[in-house]
Amino acid sequence: MRSSADPRIRIVLIIAIASWAGFTLVRATGPDDLLSRDQVKMGGYVLDIVENDAWLWQQDHAANFASKPPLSQWLAAAATHAIGSFHRLTLTFPSWWSTLFTILILVGWVGREFGSAAALWVPLLLLFNQMGLRETLLARSDPLFQCTVVLLALAIWRCWVDGARAWPMALWGTAAVMTKGPLGWLMAVAGLLAARWQPAANRRPVPWKTITAAFLASLVLPAIWLWSAQQSSGGLAVDRLIGGELIGHLFGAREAANQQSWSHHLLPIPWFLLRLAPAGLIAAFAAIRVIRHPASDEREQRAERFLLCWLLGGLLLLCIGTHHRFVHLLVVLPPAAMLASREVSRWCHPRRAPVYAIVALSSLLPLAAVYINVIDIHQARIVQTAQLIDFCREVKKELAPGDALEFFAVDPATQVKLSRHQPPLDERRIAEVLARDQQTFVIVGDETRFRSLANKQGIDLFEVRLRKPFGTAQLTLYSGKGRQPGASSSPDLTRNYSILTILTILTAIGLYSALMYAARSLAASRSGPVDL
Repeated sequence: MRSSADPRIRIVLIIAIASWAGFTLVRATGPDDLLSRDQVKMGGYVLDIVENDAWLWQQDHAANFASKPPLSQWLAAAATHAIGSFHRLTLTFPSWWSTLFTILILVGWVGREFGSAAALWVPLLLLFNQMGLRETLLARSDPLFQCTVVLLALAIWRCWVDGARAWPMALWGTAAVMTKGPLGWLMAVAGLLAARWQPAANRRPVPWKTITAAFLASLVLPAIWLWSAQQSSGGLAVDRLIGGELIGHLFGAREAANQQSWSHHLLPIPWFLLRLAPAGLIAAFAAIRVIRHPASDEREQRAERFLLCWLLGGLLLLCIGTHHRFVHLLVVLPPAAMLASREVSRWCHPRRAPVYAIVALSSLLPLAAVYINVIDIHQARIVQTAQLIDFCREVKKELAPGDALEFFAVDPATQVKLSRHQPPLDERRIAEVLARDQQTFVIVGDETRFRSLANKQGIDLFEVRLRKPFGTAQLTLYSGKGRQPGASSSPDLTRNYSILTILTILTAIGLYSALMYAARSLAASRSGPVDL
C-alpha cells in the first residue's frame, strides 16, 4: 500500500475537487432559479432567523411553520451572520459545502471498496445530470440531507463489515434527523438487506443492538428540539412536522396533478433512469451485473450488494409516498453514482483512467454551461426570477436609509431578494400607510385590487416610482406622501467575527477530515493507487 502523499492519490483528489469547483462555477455564473423547487421557503426560514432571531423555529413569509427540521436553515443563517450579508451563496451555503463533503466521502468509499480507477468517476456521475447540476447552489435541505445519509450509510457499513463503533452512526443519524426527519435512517439501513442476500455459510451477522442503540441516541437531540419548538410555538411543531410532513406525505391527500392516478407511485423510477442519466442508466446496468455476475471477492461482493439494496430501498421508499418531486431523488443519487462509477471504470485500463477523466471533465463542463445558460434559462420560473432580480435592483436604488417598505399581494420571493421578512400589508391599512409622514414605499403585485381598496379608504392620487413585468403580471413600486426619513425597518447586518471564526474552523476541520478519509481509503484501495 502507498501513503496518502502518493502523487497518484493527489490526481484522484484534484479531479474530485476540480469537478466540484467547475460545476459550482458553472452553476454560480448561470441564471438564478429561486422561484423553482420551493426554494423561496428556505429563504423565508433563513431570513426569519436573520431578521427576527428565530433560531428555535422558523416561519415562512405566509406565517407557516417550517416544513423541515432546522439544521439547513441554521447553517445558512450562520453563514449570513458570519459574512454580514444575505445573498445567494450564504443562502445555499449548506448545499455547496455539503456537496463537496459528499464527493470526497464517496471518492474514499468507492476507492476503498472498488479501486482508485472507479473513484475517479464518482464526482462526474454525481454532478453531471439534471439534478446534480443544480445541487451545489440549491436553496433546499436536500443536498445536506444527501450528505448526512451518505455519512450515515458509511457508518452503518463500517459497523457491519469492520466492527466500527456506534458513535458515528449516532452523530450522522442526528444530523440526518435534524435535516429531514427519520427518513434518512430508513434509507441508509436499507443497505443491510444485503446481509440476507449472502449464503448462510458466508453471512456476516448484523450488529442490530449497536445500530439500534445508535438510532435511539440519534433521536435525543431532535426530540429535545421538537419539544422546545412545540412549547414555544403553541403546538405548531408537531402538527406541522409529524402530522403535515411525515404522516401527510405518506398517507395524505393526492393534490398535485401528477398524483391523480395510482401510477404516480412509479414516477421516481423513470425520473431515476432518464432525468438522472447518465448515472441512473449506468447504475441500472451495474445492478444487472451485480445480480447476474457478483464479485468473487467477499468484501467487494458485500459492498456492491449493500449499495444496490441502499439504492433499491431508497427508490421503494420514494415510490411509496404520495408526495413526489424530482428533487427528492438526490438522496438516492450517491449509491447510483457509486455503482455507475464502478461500471465505467471497466471501460478503460486503470492507467489511462486519469487522462480519460480529465478529458471527460473538460468536455462536460462546457456542455453543462450550455445547458444552464442556453437551454435551461428559458424556463418560465427562471425567466420570472430574472425579472424579479431586475425589479429588486431598481427598488434598492429608490430606497434610502430609514425609508419604510411594505408588500401587498406579492410573491414572497420579492422579500427574499430584498432580504426582508415581514408580514404583508394589511389591506385595511393602505390609506394609513400611504399617508405617513415617513417616506414609505409599497411593492404591489395586484394593482387593480390595491387601487380599489385605496379608493375606498379615501386615496385618489398615486405616485408610481417603478413598474416592471413579472410573468403574466406586473410588479409596481408605489410611494406614499411622506418624505421624512425614519428609523430603519430592517436591522443592518454586520459581519460577526465570532461566528465567522467558528464556522471557518468547523468547515476547515470537516474538509480536512474528508480529505484524510479519502486519501487513506484510496491508499488502502484494492487496485492500489499504483495502478493509476
